[in-house]
Amino acid sequence: MDNGGIMSPPTQLARTILGALLLALLGVTAALSLALRQPWLGLDLTPTTDADMSHGGIVVRATAADGPAAMVAPGSTLLSLRASGAAARPVRLGPSDLIEDPDFFDSYAAMDGFFRRQDRLAAIQRGTVQVEWRDPSGRTLRQQLQPLPERPLASLPAAFWFQLACGIIALLAGAWVFALKPRSRSAQLFAVAGLLFLPTTLAAAVYSSRELALPGALFGVLSVVNHFGALGFGGALAALFLVYPARLAPQPLLWLLAATVLGWWFADALRFAPDVTWGIRAPMLAELLLAVALAVLQWQRSAARAADRAALRWFILSALVGSALFMILTLGSTLMGFFPPLQQGYAFGLFLLMYVGLGLGVGRYHLFDLDRWAYRVLLWALGLAVVVALDLMLLVLLHGRHTLALALTLMIAALLFVPLRRWFWRRMMHAQLPPIERLLPEIIAVAFTAVGAERERRWVGLLDRLYQPQRNVPLDQFDGAPDAGLADDGSELRIAAAGGVAARCLQGRSAGQRLFSPIDAALAASLVALLDQAAAGRDALEAGVQRERDRIASDLHDDIGAKLLTLRHCIQGEREQAMLMTTIDQLRAIVRGLRQPAQPWDDFVADLRAETSQRLAAAGVGLDWPAPLIAGPAGGFGVIPEDAARQYHLRALLQEAVSNAIRHARARCVRVRLTLQQDGALMRLEVIDDGIGIPPERAAAGHGLTSMQIRARALGGRIDWRPARPAATDAAPTCAESGDGGDASAPGPGTRVELTFPLQAGAA
Repeated sequence: MDNGGIMSPPTQLARTILGALLLALLGVTAALSLALRQPWLGLDLTPTTDADMSHGGIVVRATAADGPAAMVAPGSTLLSLRASGAAARPVRLGPSDLIEDPDFFDSYAAMDGFFRRQDRLAAIQRGTVQVEWRDPSGRTLRQQLQPLPERPLASLPAAFWFQLACGIIALLAGAWVFALKPRSRSAQLFAVAGLLFLPTTLAAAVYSSRELALPGALFGVLSVVNHFGALGFGGALAALFLVYPARLAPQPLLWLLAATVLGWWFADALRFAPDVTWGIRAPMLAELLLAVALAVLQWQRSAARAADRAALRWFILSALVGSALFMILTLGSTLMGFFPPLQQGYAFGLFLLMYVGLGLGVGRYHLFDLDRWAYRVLLWALGLAVVVALDLMLLVLLHGRHTLALALTLMIAALLFVPLRRWFWRRMMHAQLPPIERLLPEIIAVAFTAVGAERERRWVGLLDRLYQPQRNVPLDQFDGAPDAGLADDGSELRIAAAGGVAARCLQGRSAGQRLFSPIDAALAASLVALLDQAAAGRDALEAGVQRERDRIASDLHDDIGAKLLTLRHCIQGEREQAMLMTTIDQLRAIVRGLRQPAQPWDDFVADLRAETSQRLAAAGVGLDWPAPLIAGPAGGFGVIPEDAARQYHLRALLQEAVSNAIRHARARCVRVRLTLQQDGALMRLEVIDDGIGIPPERAAAGHGLTSMQIRARALGGRIDWRPARPAATDAAPTCAESGDGGDASAPGPGTRVELTFPLQAGAA
């Protein structure tokens, strides 16, 4: 794939452009010199003729007030020219004398005859000449005139300057692309095409804007130069599509193509070709068809390369615009009479449009911005084609009644254009982004997701749904990553970190079928800003909640805790003292849970086991909890994100379950198991005692059990109570094996409390 070579430094860029300007100046100087050093009568002539130039005449459209033929009235018909001297015979003038391009003729003999006639007319104008014309009233007049030896600059028509401008623009466009990427083969071929376009337009500008005639030898040389530039331009474009955007052929094939074009030009210049069609028309058509076929092949080959397709789209878009303008300026003139017929010199502008469009693709200019209006231009071009085709059909059906056909065409187009345009737009722009207000609830949901990993997952999912990228990777995978926004000609969209989620790099819009556009980047920037604002609100809310927790914890510790400690000195019974100390321990646990931040799960579970062991030991109950944790997928809980809220609720649930075993179950031993399931997605807590048991229908009764259900729902999980040994095969807690004391003899039916909850929001 041709990505453009190496960027040239500013000095080389300036030198290349300066060299192109110097070359353009030399070419323009040569064209002006040839155009101005011709005899001048001061007449603006136009042919009136039929299609084959066999009948008609030459009409004087205007005369220069300071010209030698100022007495010839506009609207007169120029009949003949005759050199001075009695033996000279007049040369009758016809519309073929004003043919713009000698390629009009089918045979070389006819072309050479045209050159000889041009040479004769030019020779007559070099001396005193007798001009014969018929004025608008029908009178035939003759006058001896002395043409000026040189043509004034102001007499050159607009078509002359337009053709010069086309050649200069093409040359500078080629130089600009080459200067940006001098080592790129596609840029080199594009520059060659621009270089060859210049002599084509310069030669055509001289002979197509002549007053009446040029010397035959000069006309022939200009025609050969024009053919050289035209064949070379077409060959360079065909060669360009052999290597751009991806190389389709080896280097020897490019040299073979260049040799073929050069040999064909020699055959045309030396008259070896059978006729003009085979000498210039057929090879130019072959080059055009080859370029189009190669462009189609490149389009097919670039199905998975959105940047290459966008670059080709510049050429396609400019070709469509050029074709549409050609239809307007030709068919619009002949069929509808909207515009005057297009002069051949102005047709270079359509080629220039396609060339510049191709240059924008080769130079990779704003590829990411193209889709914003490429489809609009496509719809416009298709609409124009439909209007022209409809008008042609109505002209045939209405037997050439132009006015009625045009009126019906406009009416039908007005009725059908809006619904068809809407349908085409939906078909072509199927990946439109939703409005920002529809995404606001999802942004808020992402920002207020408590667990960081789940927040990241939701954010990635939202980006994937919006842009359907080929890859969605963290931005820190790239060394020296640039700022957020479009990168790599729109192949990447870099999204900044926001609201607790990492920066992302999206690659390949719509599964690689499109480039990211400024609209995509603007939406991403808006989403990042909204996520930041929502995260700021989340942080403020969490800070407020934490402040309220701190206040409650302080009140519990300073007020109720102090009163409980005072009450301790007033109670004499051992049982009451034990209950009071248990209450104080629970109060301390609540205060610690309100204030304590999230811990690593390994540390949290170890602390939890130690607290449970102390409480049960103080009550004379054994504990069967052989290890502080059950190993997870990575050998512990290290892979699980820390979460203060989940740890707080889990601690409270375990404390309540242990309290029930001590106060109500009259258990002698309690077994605790804390395990991970589904590769760390779920956590399971089991608390089993050997006490008197609890009927399942009473699970919802009592404040403690109800609070446990509420906490289980807060964790997003489920809690169940059932007998510890419903079948004879179930084992009782084995506190004697744990080393924590207790008597496992004569156990009761016991109670099993099972809690299962997800460690990440959204886990099942």
